[in-house]
Amino acid sequence: MIKKQENMSFNNHRASFFIVVGRVFRYAFQNILRNFGLAIITISILVLSLISVNTLLAVKSLTAAAVHAIEKQVDISVFFVPEATEKQVDEVRAYMAQFNSVTTVDVISREDALAAFKARHADNPEILKSLAVLETNPLGAIVVVHTKDAKDYKVILDSFEKQTQFNSIVQRRSFEDRGKIVERVEFLTARAQDGALGLAALFALIAVLIVFNAIRVAIYTQREEISIKKLVGATNGFIRAPFFIEGFVYVSVSVGIVAGIMHIATRYIDPFLGPLFSGGGFSLHATFFQNSGQLFGIELVALLAITWMTSVIAMRKYLQK
Repeated sequence: MIKKQENMSFNNHRASFFIVVGRVFRYAFQNILRNFGLAIITISILVLSLISVNTLLAVKSLTAAAVHAIEKQVDISVFFVPEATEKQVDEVRAYMAQFNSVTTVDVISREDALAAFKARHADNPEILKSLAVLETNPLGAIVVVHTKDAKDYKVILDSFEKQTQFNSIVQRRSFEDRGKIVERVEFLTARAQDGALGLAALFALIAVLIVFNAIRVAIYTQREEISIKKLVGATNGFIRAPFFIEGFVYVSVSVGIVAGIMHIATRYIDPFLGPLFSGGGFSLHATFFQNSGQLFGIELVALLAITWMTSVIAMRKYLQK
């Protein structure tokens, strides 16, 4: 008998729980429908805020890819006189290879240098005629050096220039310094990031104000209902819950819309980015959506926390009555 009463009590509690949850969700969606225009405005502002943040992330990805592509093209080329022997060229190669910052040291033979020169000027018959007149190969070997970081080239070049024993065999040194280009790209990107960050902060502030006002309007239109609920014993948690759900709906819809927009936008932009990066292979869409679940999950939680804190502040005045 006791066990039967316990089961009935448990079932009654469970039924009461589902009734309360059902009412909370009903009140939440009633609030949204009552203030549908304000809900659309709120979601639009949240979408603009998230687009600003994601644009900032996209700019960072593009910058990293651009700087990497430029740094790959930086090198030191040491051009030898035609009379330099293979042993002398190998000594220079060994000297360059001793630096820890050096990743590769390639030697281009005289024959390969001549073949590359002819290929470069294949559409210029006058230059090719001039080469044909010469009885010997006028070009010397070339040593090409690549390092881990573009900043290491100047150190290596300064050190090499102090090695006077190589002066007689080296015709010239060419430092393809794209460091200034890298600095320029980073400078412009920093400005773009500052602009995007400022825009994101502005939209975030507007979003907070819009959400605050949306909740205040919803509470104001239901102030009599809230007073009645409190008179019949409704807890503050029961009164807050519909507004929290309302905020969750705003944020979830906003994040979903932004994910769709970023998916379409990055897919559209990708074909235009390919030619800008040597060797291709860069995809903004793949970079952006590699950890899309984590990215949009963080944005959802962060925006939800801001929305709920704003809701608590907006409701505090009415719940204290």
